[in-house]
Amino acid sequence: MEAYPRMAEAYTNLGLACFLQKKYPEAIRTFERGLKLDQGMANAYLFLGISWFNLNEPAKAIQPLRRYISLRGDDAQGHYYLGISLLSLERYTDAAGELMKAKQIDPQNTDILYHLAQCYLHLARVKGADVKKLQAEYERTLGEIAAVDPASVRLRQLQAGSYEADGDSAKAIRELEEAVKSRPRVQGLYYTLGCLYLKEYKYDQALAQFNAELQLDAPYPRTYLQIGHVYTDQHQPQKALNFLEKAALAEPASGTPWVEMGRAYLMLNQPEKGAAALEKAIQLGDKTASTYFILSTAYRKMGRMDLARQAVQKSEEASREQSNMAIEHVREVVAKQQAKQESGVRSPE
Repeated sequence: MEAYPRMAEAYTNLGLACFLQKKYPEAIRTFERGLKLDQGMANAYLFLGISWFNLNEPAKAIQPLRRYISLRGDDAQGHYYLGISLLSLERYTDAAGELMKAKQIDPQNTDILYHLAQCYLHLARVKGADVKKLQAEYERTLGEIAAVDPASVRLRQLQAGSYEADGDSAKAIRELEEAVKSRPRVQGLYYTLGCLYLKEYKYDQALAQFNAELQLDAPYPRTYLQIGHVYTDQHQPQKALNFLEKAALAEPASGTPWVEMGRAYLMLNQPEKGAAALEKAIQLGDKTASTYFILSTAYRKMGRMDLARQAVQKSEEASREQSNMAIEHVREVVAKQQAKQESGVRSPE
């Protein structure tokens, strides 16, 4: 690299080496340097996009992935990663479009089919959706997965997701417990089961699944956050901080790890650090009532009653806004239930 500082291919090769070692920030910097020298290197765009996605930054993955498929439109991998990036951003219609393109190129790829089915599930919950049509698309996609691999873990994942959406965590847990018996190395499987255990306050089982996720070559990035959350709930703040610092690196645009750090620092009787963490969370967009309320506690412990009162006022304002949103959500749910009864078709929700 030092001998040939303007050789774009050298940067791409170095970026790939960093990528394979899961050094995604270094890979990103290297790919970007190479692309400044040569904007026609397709693979650099692909792995730049995947690196951003693996850092749980799907919004930043979009542009390089779009650039990649403009150069290599016949590659399923580009459409797939663009599709799941859009899915992560809850842009379900756009995601389904990209995943359909990926499916046309690689019709027997169960990962593509799995995420396409997820899109149909989410789209069926959108107000005014054609539930009957989307239910048919969902079931057809399930059939395609089963035709490729009748024992596919993806079928159990989708069934578990359907149970969870219906509010039946017990059935969802049973589905995923069966899925992990064969210990498939599928990103997010152990994580999802851990989250279900966590909802039931089964901390030991949740930790076991989160730790199993971390043993994968590419664990789901939010796993660090959930382990930190478990330890804060169990009043083990020092253990929590070790994982929350990793969570903040894995999710640099999210305020949630900083909220958990704020809680942990308060448990350690370090209100100044707690306030700084919570202020960082708010700066990153986590402006919920609970975040402001915890911040008010930190300010009180610091003796800053003026700031504490301001934080309480913000908390009350956010609480009213969240209540209004909750009421609107209930109205939408009731409307969907009525539509479902009238159509006589069971919604996947």
